[in-house]
Amino acid sequence: MSPAARTWLIITLTLSYLATAHFALLHHSTALGATATAVLALLFVTSIQGRHRAALRGVVAAIGAATVILVARGAPPVPLLMPPVLIPASIALLFGRTLRPGSTPLVERVARGFHAPAVPDPAIIRYARGVTWAWTLLLGTVATINAALIVNLVPGGLMDIAGFTPRWPATPAAFVWFGNTGTYLLIGGMLAVEFSVRVWRFPDYRFKNPLHFAREARSRMPNIVAALKNG
Repeated sequence: MSPAARTWLIITLTLSYLATAHFALLHHSTALGATATAVLALLFVTSIQGRHRAALRGVVAAIGAATVILVARGAPPVPLLMPPVLIPASIALLFGRTLRPGSTPLVERVARGFHAPAVPDPAIIRYARGVTWAWTLLLGTVATINAALIVNLVPGGLMDIAGFTPRWPATPAAFVWFGNTGTYLLIGGMLAVEFSVRVWRFPDYRFKNPLHFAREARSRMPNIVAALKNG
């Protein structure tokens, strides 16, 4: 499969997963829950790359198939509860670990790679550090809220599955609209807001739309990757 075809397949599977998981959790549907679990498993299998990808894909596919069967037979669709916590938590960790003393913040690395071999203006460096903090705090907060939601979700939350009654029960609608769907809308909104603030903060910034910036970043990707690796 060509890289372009694989990218479009991942995008299609991602959108399909978001839609089926949304309605599966909202309506507590066993059929949709199994479908969403199958799409999620296929998305993981498709995303696996590397030297041992064939073996890893086989293992993930087997686990995914077994999970789909269990969910189709009425087991709680626990895998559908995990991405809204794991995805923002992983990204928050990715940003946050670069804020440790002696490390270069992640967005600053990207900025340095983007402007290489020139050195970015000090104002850009300060802004990039602030953006790294913003992503860390936003996604850390989102992951924490989503974790609280899946613990207290009724029906189908972790406490409910364990046979306990949550003190502060969360409805499926609350989890679906904030956790399952709202999480990804917040990430997309953060990207849009940050780009708008960047254009406002730096009036001479020559990339006035995200597509222009994305094309330019793609052409400078070797420098950006080198800056990310070197820290």
